[in-house]
Amino acid sequence: MLAYIRVCALLLAGALIALQAQAAPVPKVTSIDAPENILFIGNSFTYYNNGLHNYLRQLINAADKSGDGAGVLKLMTISGARLSEHASALRAILKSEDWDVVVLQGYSLEAVNKGMLKNFRNASRAFHKEITKAGADTVFFMTWAYTDRPEMTAPLDTSYTIMGNFVDSLVVPVGLAFEQARQQHPDISLIMKDRKHPTLAGTYLAACVFYAALFQQSPAELDYRPPRLREATAEALREVAWEATRSYYTRQAGT
Repeated sequence: MLAYIRVCALLLAGALIALQAQAAPVPKVTSIDAPENILFIGNSFTYYNNGLHNYLRQLINAADKSGDGAGVLKLMTISGARLSEHASALRAILKSEDWDVVVLQGYSLEAVNKGMLKNFRNASRAFHKEITKAGADTVFFMTWAYTDRPEMTAPLDTSYTIMGNFVDSLVVPVGLAFEQARQQHPDISLIMKDRKHPTLAGTYLAACVFYAALFQQSPAELDYRPPRLREATAEALREVAWEATRSYYTRQAGT
């Protein structure tokens, strides 16, 4: 009888895991007003390859037909930092510019590790309150799975989407774009040999996802690519960025 109960419990646990995997949360916020001044708060996932913001700036400039170009794009990053470690400098950086959007990127395991999750959620709520008070929109940077842990993608998706929904904020699905690119273009290396940090292609993909999410426009036809990135690679990544972004924002309940 005890063995039977254990088997039933295992089957039930497996069923629940399968159900959770199928029922990805639906993002409540799917668009915001196109921003001009953008601040990124995070760690090395954001600043690698000379900073994600610089690639986003180039994409904005490539799309701009008025000739005005991008506004102010800056980073506030600390190597290996959890989100809460930026608390002491948050108010000062918020006062330094008339920000339209402030992007929050947590430590790569922070949103899915049980020991870190509470701190991540508390910091997210507190930061969102200060960002709103400063007149800006909070945006969350959904990070990607480690190379040797692709199963991280789904819980990162769930955690960031739930957090975004809780504070009515946009989530940028970079992690989902990385997974889609991994499946569709396994020849493109997005993550370095350390299994965590982005290659040039990875940072470029992240910037393309941010462009698609923040401006609700496809980056597919934009002619900017980093000089060291092949045109065919850049084109494929721009297409993945748009597909992954639209798929996330049009997600239906239960899918």
